[in-house]
Amino acid sequence: MEGQAQVIDLTGWRREHGEGHDEEHRRLADAVERLEHALSDRGWDRPPPWLVTELLAVQGCLSLGFAEDAAWRIEKLSQRTERLRAPAR
Repeated sequence: MEGQAQVIDLTGWRREHGEGHDEEHRRLADAVERLEHALSDRGWDRPPPWLVTELLAVQGCLSLGFAEDAAWRIEKLSQRTERLRAPAR
């Protein structure tokens, strides 16, 4: 998502919570990458309210150290976003 803010600053999160290379962190990184790709395909000028709400929930999970819950939420959000049709250009 060049020129746009990232969905989750995973680098900053890792800096605060350790560089762990365990399954939980890999799952989270993969989920974030998938979501960023799905969102860049939508071409939204503004994110819909449901997306903002879900991203806030993800940030809450990460701030509490619940990386597995955050990954699950992002995976579900990716699925929902991918199901939406890209806008006609």
